Amino acid sequence: MPILQGLRAALAWLGRQGTRALAVSVFCGLALPQLAVYVKPFLGETVFVLLLFSYLRTDPSAFNAHFRQPRLTIIASLWTMVAVPLLFGGAYVLFGLREGIPALYTIMILQIAITPITSSAAFAALMGLDVAFSLAALIVSTALSPLTTVAFSYLFLGSSVFSPVELGLKLLFFFAGAGAVAYIIRRIAGAGWIDRQKEAIDGLNVIAVFIFAIAAMESVPRNVMADPVFALKLLGLIVLVTAALIGLSVLVFIRIGLDRALVIGLGNGFRNIGLVMATLGASLPEMAWFYFAMSQFPIYIFPLLLKPLTNRLKLAKPPTGA
Repeated sequence: MPILQGLRAALAWLGRQGTRALAVSVFCGLALPQLAVYVKPFLGETVFVLLLFSYLRTDPSAFNAHFRQPRLTIIASLWTMVAVPLLFGGAYVLFGLREGIPALYTIMILQIAITPITSSAAFAALMGLDVAFSLAALIVSTALSPLTTVAFSYLFLGSSVFSPVELGLKLLFFFAGAGAVAYIIRRIAGAGWIDRQKEAIDGLNVIAVFIFAIAAMESVPRNVMADPVFALKLLGLIVLVTAALIGLSVLVFIRIGLDRALVIGLGNGFRNIGLVMATLGASLPEMAWFYFAMSQFPIYIFPLLLKPLTNRLKLAKPPTGA
């Protein structure tokens, strides 16, 4: 049908814009805060769809290979969920953030303790990185999260702000449910058809993250107008923390290849603060919501800034052994 063909062509074009469309979407979301009330009720569905698209964009054989030889995936996940929270949480305490900026300390600790964003594999696809490795590391990190996130909450905040059972069940629903739906679609449509739709799936990814951006940006105009100097300082802090999380991870894992090192770096820099807000939002101060909103800017813009690096270096395929 011409209409469906035109729609597919439009989605494929949007998917080819990749990281450019990703960066533009956050500013479009910033310009449309009035729509947040309509999309916020569907954030859970949006996250589910992003995860579904990540499964569909992943080559099953490459994905399974990471679990047949899981050493690198496990090491990367332990770095993300154990080493990085210890290092950065300790640094926050050492530099006096608990006393200096108590309104932000809690959300900054939860940021480094929570899993990478569920759309990390979708972002890897838009950047031309190793999607299968990104999804495998995300799944293992998520499996660790009910234990590690609660443990670091106790260590740095003095109490658990998550129920490990509730967090585990919520994450299990998203990952197992999206995986099951993706499996059914592959069985019905066939691997060949899925492979031909990669650009269209990337286009749908861009639309989904745009919807998320609309919801996240709701509080930004109000808080920026109230205190633009503080907003600029907060953005600078968030960019610095994100760059440090990505940069340190890339340096630690650079020997396995820049492709996978960047995957690990982005997983560490782009954390699922949305899950924190969805679970604890009612009990967190307005400042935490503002931090969450401002943290979206590096998530949406850094892939565009890093994409020329991946193109220029012509990333070589890393060795299959860990």
